Amino acid sequence: MKQVIVICIFLTFSLNSFGQENNILLEEIIERIAEESEEELDYAELHEALYHFAENPINLNKTSKEELRDLYFLNAYQIDKLFAHISKNGKLLSYLELQTIAGFDVQTIQNLLPFISVNAKVSSKQLLTNIKQYIIIRDQFYLQEQKGYLPDKDNKKHYLGNPHRTYFKYRLKNNYLQAGITAEKDEGENFLGPNQPYGFDFYSAHLQAKNIGKIKNVIIGDYQMNFGQGVVMQSGMSFGKSSEVINIQKSGNLIKAHTAAAENLFFRGTAIQIEPLKNLEIIAFYSSHKVDANIVDTLDNNELSFSSIQGTGMHRTESELLDKNVILQNHYGMHANYNLKNLNIGGSYYMTRIDGKYEKSISPYNQFDFNGNSNQNFGLDYQYLHKNMNFFGEVGKSENGGDAHINGVMLGLDKSLSASLLYRDYGKEYQSEYANSFAERSSQNEKGLYFGLEFTPNPKFKIKGYADNYEFPWLRYGVDAPTKGNDYLLQADYKINRATKMYVRFKTETKEEEMSESSLISNKRKDNFRFHINYKEGENWAFANRFETTSIHFDENKEQGYMLYQDVKYKPLFGKITFSSRYIIFNTPTYDSRIYAYENDVLYGYSIPAYYGKGSKIYLVAKCNIIRNLDFWLRIAHTTYTDREVLKSGWDEINGNKMTELKLQLRYKF
Repeated sequence: MKQVIVICIFLTFSLNSFGQENNILLEEIIERIAEESEEELDYAELHEALYHFAENPINLNKTSKEELRDLYFLNAYQIDKLFAHISKNGKLLSYLELQTIAGFDVQTIQNLLPFISVNAKVSSKQLLTNIKQYIIIRDQFYLQEQKGYLPDKDNKKHYLGNPHRTYFKYRLKNNYLQAGITAEKDEGENFLGPNQPYGFDFYSAHLQAKNIGKIKNVIIGDYQMNFGQGVVMQSGMSFGKSSEVINIQKSGNLIKAHTAAAENLFFRGTAIQIEPLKNLEIIAFYSSHKVDANIVDTLDNNELSFSSIQGTGMHRTESELLDKNVILQNHYGMHANYNLKNLNIGGSYYMTRIDGKYEKSISPYNQFDFNGNSNQNFGLDYQYLHKNMNFFGEVGKSENGGDAHINGVMLGLDKSLSASLLYRDYGKEYQSEYANSFAERSSQNEKGLYFGLEFTPNPKFKIKGYADNYEFPWLRYGVDAPTKGNDYLLQADYKINRATKMYVRFKTETKEEEMSESSLISNKRKDNFRFHINYKEGENWAFANRFETTSIHFDENKEQGYMLYQDVKYKPLFGKITFSSRYIIFNTPTYDSRIYAYENDVLYGYSIPAYYGKGSKIYLVAKCNIIRNLDFWLRIAHTTYTDREVLKSGWDEINGNKMTELKLQLRYKF
């Protein structure tokens, strides 16, 4: 009965909660990814997917597994249980039915409400006319001058373009069709100059159609693909270990449009997903596009020799332009999936061919990495649902004989207790350019055992945690010996009332690292403690506080740091102007003890900085609905460091201890 009351209360405010809380759930999801990733990822696609569903809720009575996978926080077990419930009991009549489905606790249902509906079926005629379009223009830059834009002694500038990062996006979408163009000029790149006569430095476009007869999905242009558990193919964004300790299974077997400005790890060509027979799905794809590479030499037959394929997408200098789009990559392959009641079996294959001669710099640690012109990957994945147990896994093999496999199970022990268990073994010889399965580091040279547990004694309180023990059987970068490590997380969530919720988290990770002076192997431990609280005052004001500490123990050295912030958000029910602001104080000795925190940004923008050093930061994000369907966004962020007089490095260097970033955006919907 308490669960019903909680859900009913939340439903009353669900239409406004997405905006008023400034998408707290989205912040948490992206922040988790940033904490676990060493790369600077493009989170625009995640933003766009969730914002789209907030404005165009998914009808649970007329949806597909592929569409629900775009919500990211629903796992395959929950999706399968939802479809089994509808198949057995008919269409959902109310949101409240979700609580009777295994895997759907109160928090999961609350997360879903802003993005779903249970409305009656809409006619095909209405769907075909329900086309929504928008255009976004964005510009961002630093107010302080950077070294690369200043004339040198010969009156020349190192960067060929101006310091503005300019972005354009057009999107058209309804339930059957999607089309879009994305264009971007990074800071320092030329625009409409002799080095860039076509305007922007990067363009991406796609045309997509869904659910047309036996064609479930077809894309022409730029796209991404996920197969199985990512052992063979996972080109899109992927979640690893996080505070969602049970959600460890990847929801593969789909193709989707590449809509972000990321200039690597996507395909360009065509992909199709069809259902030729009942319960049988086939995905086929072909991709051909040029990528950046570090050119070493031009051989006698005019073939290029290159040492690595670049992923930065930066073309600010003459040398960077020489490496732009110089190597042609071709990919083709397929995935077939057969569904037999509660069993899904899939098979994957793809081929990579690269023009040019790959001359990678070989060291002992990377001698098993891909270093050729072609590669083939094969995979077999499965999922078996038995009562409240969901078994899943995948095995992959590369052309050189290397193999990798992952196997896991998610258990719904009862209404209040869930568990997950996963084992992975990725051989050091395994090679797959687009592998991105569950891992501590990568889908190569790693073994590990993960266990997660979640206990929800009542709708207000939840405690969850995981333990992950892993090893690297071969050498890795910076460590000339096999090593091992472990990672533990414990978090308690408490919802005080409808307006206030909080959580406390402790995470500790110990990993063997090599000491630079003696080359000996020693344990390096990093501990993080976080206290976070969100609370609302009335229907217009929302606040958040976070205090986080970090400590590093390595050999005889010890680092300690902290971060503290205060959020203020204002969103009137009928006003034209909304804003959010944050003030941050941070003090961490080095980059090793950095602390990540998601920052509010303009629509579809993102900022997840790593705070390190000593200083403070304040930012303001404001939105104004100028006229109907036209809104303007402003973000200004000012950082002051008290432990240095020079910021950034290289040609991005700023002389001084202050840094101010300005971001402007216009969106027009029609």
